[in-house]
Amino acid sequence: MGAAIWGVVPAAGIGTRMQADRPKQYLRLAGKTVIQHSIERLLSLECVEGVVVSIAADDPWWPTLEWSDASKIAVVEGGAERSDSVLHALDWLAGNEQVTDSWVLVHDAARPCLSQQDLLALIDGVK
Repeated sequence: MGAAIWGVVPAAGIGTRMQADRPKQYLRLAGKTVIQHSIERLLSLECVEGVVVSIAADDPWWPTLEWSDASKIAVVEGGAERSDSVLHALDWLAGNEQVTDSWVLVHDAARPCLSQQDLLALIDGVK
């Protein structure tokens, strides 16, 4: 596959149904937040150029997170619905001159258990 691969992680949801003190993507799991696990899983693949994360405009938790490779993470404002958040990330990719001829993996911030094996199988499936 000659095309670059980017991840899009919609993370603007507030997790109302969970009734926690914060959105579920910011709950801790095995020493990190759920969103950190999700993003790091994508970035662990050498073929992934970077990840665009859509967060809520007034998100107080995102700035508190630490990343081993923050240069590979772009942040955009999310939308009212998940589809709007994905669109905002896709718009960022489309407007970035350094991103051309790319495949995009969209992965929910609150789903941290995606295996590398499944990711690679998905990528191999589009080659």
